[in-house]
Amino acid sequence: MGVAESLGAVVKAFPQARLVAFADLSSRMILTSAGPMVTTQEHLDRLCNQARTCFDDPLFALSVEAFGEPHAAVVMGPSGLRLFLRSEAEPADALCCICDPGIDLPAFVAKIRETLEGITDGG
Repeated sequence: MGVAESLGAVVKAFPQARLVAFADLSSRMILTSAGPMVTTQEHLDRLCNQARTCFDDPLFALSVEAFGEPHAAVVMGPSGLRLFLRSEAEPADALCCICDPGIDLPAFVAKIRETLEGITDGG
């Protein structure tokens, strides 16, 4: 299954996921995305930059000392949440997700972690 199909499978399994995007954080680019949310390239660029900011924030140094390198970040707001998941094997690979607040977050995180691992491993 290709990357686009893998992302589509996540959206199909979790209709509350409005956007699931695969990013290369090193180049600051969203490579492909899936979901019902209509987006512009500028919106995708901002989403990728927000993911980079979450993982590169100097305040994460405290978290790294206590818990190790961060591989996930959640940004919650009144209209939903943004979830960023970075590959443990390839830190430049990440999924950037925008979801409705009612999503089953533990199940969704497990699914996108499995999806990201599959993409990073090339399968």
